[in-house]
Amino acid sequence: MRNVTLKGILAHKLRLALTCLAIVIGVTFVSGTYVLTDTLHNTFYALVGTIFHKIDFQVRGAAQFPTTDAANAVRNPVPEALVDEIRRVPGVEAADGVADGYAQFVSRTGKPIATGAEPTIGESFDPDSRTSELHIVQGRPPTGLHDVVMDAGTAKSHHFSVGEQVGVILTGATQTFTITGIAQFGTADNLAGVTFAAFTLPEAQQAFDEVSELDHINVVTVPGANRAAVQQAIARELPHGVEVVTGQTVLDEQTSSINQDLSFFSTALLVFAFISLFVGGFTIFNTFSITVGQRTRELALLRVVGASRRQVFRSVLAEAAIVGAASSLVGTGLGVLAAIGLEALMSALGYTLPAGPIVFEPRTVIVAFAVGIGVTVISAVGPARRAVRTAPVAAITDRQDARDVSSRRRLISGAAVGLVGVVALAAGLALPKVGLVGLGAACIFTGTAILAPAVARPLSSVIGRPLARLGGVPGRLGRENSMRSPRRTA
Repeated sequence: MRNVTLKGILAHKLRLALTCLAIVIGVTFVSGTYVLTDTLHNTFYALVGTIFHKIDFQVRGAAQFPTTDAANAVRNPVPEALVDEIRRVPGVEAADGVADGYAQFVSRTGKPIATGAEPTIGESFDPDSRTSELHIVQGRPPTGLHDVVMDAGTAKSHHFSVGEQVGVILTGATQTFTITGIAQFGTADNLAGVTFAAFTLPEAQQAFDEVSELDHINVVTVPGANRAAVQQAIARELPHGVEVVTGQTVLDEQTSSINQDLSFFSTALLVFAFISLFVGGFTIFNTFSITVGQRTRELALLRVVGASRRQVFRSVLAEAAIVGAASSLVGTGLGVLAAIGLEALMSALGYTLPAGPIVFEPRTVIVAFAVGIGVTVISAVGPARRAVRTAPVAAITDRQDARDVSSRRRLISGAAVGLVGVVALAAGLALPKVGLVGLGAACIFTGTAILAPAVARPLSSVIGRPLARLGGVPGRLGRENSMRSPRRTA
C-alpha cells in the first residue's frame, strides 16, 4: 500500500502542486510570523538589556492607578532634593535624576515629524555615563537652555546634523533649539521609530512643568556592595508615594511592555495565517473528494486484490500527510523569506527597527509542520471515509456510491450554522469584538459550504439549460454531469 500511495501522488504532479499551494500560503504566514516576532523579541530584549543593565536601582513614584503595563504607568513625581540624599547613602556610587515628557521635532518643511503609533519623547540628558541610557556618537551633550540632543535615527532619516537649528514642539508653541549632539540607545539609532529629544535638566523640568521634580532617579552601587542593604537604606530615605525597585524589575517591566506591544502585531499576522489555513482546508477537502471520485475503480480494484477498508483509509490519509509535509517544508522556508520581507516593509513604513540576526526557533518548525500536516489530514478524513465505502464490485461495473447527506438535513444544518455566523458577526461589529467577527465569518463560510450542494443541482439546471439547447449533445452532457454530483459541483 505504501508503493501504491507514492505512485498515486507522483502520477498526478500538477494536482499535487496545486493542492500543496493551498496549504503553503497558510504555513508561510504561520512560520513567518513566528520568525519575525522571535527576531523582534530577541533584538529588543538585547537592546533593553544594554540600556538598563548598568542600573542597579531606580527610585520612582508609585503608580497612580492599577495597571498591567508597569513600564507605562502614570506615576507620582519624585522630589529633586532626593538625589543628594540618595548619593549620601552608603554603598551608592552614582545617582542622577531624569525628567521626561512630550517633545516632537519639526522637519525643515515646518511639519511635525510623525512616528505613527510610536511616542515622541523628550528627556533630560544625563551626562554621567554610569547611569545614562544614551551615549553621544557625534557632537557634545547639551549645556545651554537652547541646546538639544537628537536620536541618531531621526537625524539620519531627516538629514539633520550637529550645529543645525531644529524646531521642537513642547507644551506650548514651537521652540527653536541647536542640535549639539547625536545619540544612540546602546547600539541602536532609536527604538522602533521613537523620536527622542534630550535637553539639560533645567530646560526639561521647565518644558515638562516639573520644576524641582523628577520622573525617576537612576542609582548605581559601589562594586561589591550589599545591594539588599543598600536598597533598604535608600527606602528609609524616601517619602510616602515614592518607591525604590531593582534594575532587574525595570528591565522585566520594559520587556513585558514589549511583549504586549508585539503580541498585537503577531496576533494580527496569525489571524491572516489561520484564515488562509481555514480556506486551504476547504480546498484540500474538495481536492481529495474529487480525487476519491476519480479513483473509484482504482480503490475498488485494491479491495478486489485483498486490501482491507483500513488499508484503503490509511492510504488516502497517508497521501494527505505526504502532501501536508511537503507543503509545510516549503511553507517553513518561505516563512523565513516572508519574515525578512515584513521587516523590510516595516522599515519602509517608518518603523526603524534595531538591527539583529534572524531567530529561527525549533518551535517554529514544530508548529508549522503540526499545522500544515494537521489541517491537510483532517480535511482528508471525510473523503477517506467515503473511499472505504467503495464496493469491490465497482471495479468492474463503474458503480459509484451515491449516498449523500439528505437535502433536508443539509438545509437545516447549513442554515443553523449560517445563522449563528450572522448573529456572531453582527454582535462582533456592534460591540466591537474581533473574536466574534472572526467566529461569525468562519460560521458564515462554513454554512455556505454546507448549503452549496443543496443549491448546486437547481443552479446547474438553470445555468446549463441555454448551453444544452445551443450546444447540442456536449451541452446536454455537461449540464447532466454537473447536476449528477451536487457535492462535486459545489
